[in-house]
Amino acid sequence: MIPATLWRRLARGTVVASDVLVLLVAMAELPGALKIAGPLLAGATVWALLAPASWGALVLLALQALVLATSRTVPASVTDWSLAALGATLLLVTHLALSLLAAWPPGAMLPRSTAARWARQTGVLAALGGGCAALGLLASRTPVGWGPWVGAVALLAVAGTAALLRAAAGRRA
Repeated sequence: MIPATLWRRLARGTVVASDVLVLLVAMAELPGALKIAGPLLAGATVWALLAPASWGALVLLALQALVLATSRTVPASVTDWSLAALGATLLLVTHLALSLLAAWPPGAMLPRSTAARWARQTGVLAALGGGCAALGLLASRTPVGWGPWVGAVALLAVAGTAALLRAAAGRRA
């Protein structure tokens, strides 16, 4: 069992680190993003961390998505796709951390199996983010006639992910 003070501190740190990285990704293309987005994200983060099962979590995730969407142009290079994938992964990691904080009572110790499952889910999400970035890069670098084939690969990736999730859910049932 992991003490509540430790796992809650790590989950809160994950949310704050995600916010900082979201701002850095936004500032890579729009340096002025810090002046507007910084205070908004800070306020939403405090709200979400004080009450993770409230609207604060949704507001924080929506603001992160808005900051990322408005500060970036359409990805065309490896760097652009990498930053887009990083931004999407940061949103998912923030969601996982806030869900963990909302699901367990403040003083509850966290079972190691739950922590391991959370770490695995985070790793899978990061890997999927990288895969999506690779697929996006492939789509932006291929001739126009290849579009349906790239779309087919994307649909196969979604179907494979759904099959893996269904198999995992079946094992737990």
